[in-house]
Amino acid sequence: MLQHVRRAWWTWPLLAWPFEVVSIGLGYACYAVVRVIAPQHRTAAFRHAEQVQSTEHWFHLDVEARLNQVLALHPAWGTAAAWWYALGHFGVTPVVLVGLWIWRRPAYPALRSALVLASASALAVYASWPLAPPRYAVPDADDVLLDQRVLGGSVHGVSGLVNDLAAMPSLHVGWAAWVALVVVTTGRSRWRYLAWLYPLVTTLVVMASANHYLLDAVAGAGVVLAAHLLTRPQALRAERVPALVRVRQRNCPG
Repeated sequence: MLQHVRRAWWTWPLLAWPFEVVSIGLGYACYAVVRVIAPQHRTAAFRHAEQVQSTEHWFHLDVEARLNQVLALHPAWGTAAAWWYALGHFGVTPVVLVGLWIWRRPAYPALRSALVLASASALAVYASWPLAPPRYAVPDADDVLLDQRVLGGSVHGVSGLVNDLAAMPSLHVGWAAWVALVVVTTGRSRWRYLAWLYPLVTTLVVMASANHYLLDAVAGAGVVLAAHLLTRPQALRAERVPALVRVRQRNCPG
């Protein structure tokens, strides 16, 4: 049997590195601009926050307030969480993307496309379904990241250049899940599955710091896994006919 691999329709092919850099840079610029200019309907955002909290309470998943209290009582943990939140999202993901290009280039187009597709899907939700994060909508929630003054207190982004009502889905968790997916699908070590600890810890950080609900984290990981299913190569199987047999078939009279 021969196995042929066909590129998924949602995956665009590998480009020369200057075009990759430009396209990813333009993509992130569009992501940032759309995230900022997305309408911030505060009334709808807080109504959606009530719906999310009610859903989590119904299923006994409303753990954000308790995690936030633990983090607020331990300044050292709060500092670690603030640095994890600030550097993991915009530090680890680009490094893994570059490493994927250098060392696992055959897998790069599909995984790069999955990251872009997941981010674009998140933008669509931000624009159509604003959601106030726990630091605004949960009573007595402490904005631990702001308290720690990490990066000059701008850990949430430059004031006026960030949409504070774009909590669903959590791309902090989504991008962390993408990093783990890269390590697991392209790595060769038996220890590569430990990479899933990265999105797990990120989930705890974004909830304990009052930036996301558990459902945001689940949605963030979900859009990445869905994008991966849409962009991964499709294996096609076909019978292999020996060359000598094909020659004899052509030479045989009808």
